[in-house]
Amino acid sequence: MIRLLILVFFILGCQSPIPKPKAQLALKYPIPQYKQVSNNCTYTFEHNQLALPKLLSSCGTTLEYTLLNAKLYLTYFDLTKFSIDTLLIDFDKRLKMFGKQAVQVDESVFENKTQNVLGSCITIVGNSPSNLHFFGTDTKKHYLTGSLLFEATPNYDSLAPAIAYIKNDVQRLLETLRWD
Repeated sequence: MIRLLILVFFILGCQSPIPKPKAQLALKYPIPQYKQVSNNCTYTFEHNQLALPKLLSSCGTTLEYTLLNAKLYLTYFDLTKFSIDTLLIDFDKRLKMFGKQAVQVDESVFENKTQNVLGSCITIVGNSPSNLHFFGTDTKKHYLTGSLLFEATPNYDSLAPAIAYIKNDVQRLLETLRWD
């Protein structure tokens, strides 16, 4: 009886393992509903209602995505007080700093001639502390820049769906950005 039991365990134990199929997280985020941000600054834009706007000093704004454990930090610069060349150099330095672990860098350029808005949105693919950076400007008076930060360990594979969701909100922000 013991021999038969050992033989059964031996036969069952010697089967080759079957690999599990590759899977992806099935994350579902709410369909975005946008509304105009209300502030006393020289710019306005539409933001996802999922993100809670908080006005900071010097017309900076934070959009808090509590569901995604993320914050989109926006900083405004008055180009009569700051050089656009310096701000663009600073933007490039920030990309180099955050892009050290980058596998790939994707750029989307935005231009709305009727509203006088030029912009760029950069996605850093890789385990970066900040994977999304953007700016919008009229090149004469106004410059708005932003960065996305998660309150989590940088793991691009896990954060990619949330980054893509917020990137759509950033594109909407740039499309609806208006200067007063």
